[in-house]
Amino acid sequence: MKFLLILINLFSLSFSQAYSQELQARFQDWSVFKTERGDKVVCYIASTPIKSEGNFDKRGEPFFLVTNVDNDADEISASSGFIYNKNSNVELTFGIKKYYLFPYKTVAWANDKNDDSDIIKEMQNNAEMIVNGVARDGKIAIDTYSLIGFVHSYKKVKEICQNIR
Repeated sequence: MKFLLILINLFSLSFSQAYSQELQARFQDWSVFKTERGDKVVCYIASTPIKSEGNFDKRGEPFFLVTNVDNDADEISASSGFIYNKNSNVELTFGIKKYYLFPYKTVAWANDKNDDSDIIKEMQNNAEMIVNGVARDGKIAIDTYSLIGFVHSYKKVKEICQNIR
């Protein structure tokens, strides 16, 4: 229940206005949501870390999203719970494979749709991923996410968004 409340609060803060989110399903460590922004339907899956390390004192709750707007291309985003150092990319690691996300304030994204697609494929084929972020004050956060349940959540979000049209 704490997980769900944290996610609802985080996503409310992520959008510039308050939107009603509906939990559609939960598969192990990932939850599927649907909301509307104006005339657009937004479906997304979300998770919080299973382990956090680093030298930070205080920070907000970190999270990772895969978002689908109106059944268009999927977009990944990550937050480490603080304002990122704008001169330091956020590192996303799957074993030895690394991707670099560009940070903007409290959220980081893939550089383009091809990276989004590649990262989602890695998420489907791995058991965990690590997000390494540097705050504007130089503090570091290393968050480990379980990918258990991601494949089922991803299929469900596609099903939900496809049935909207």
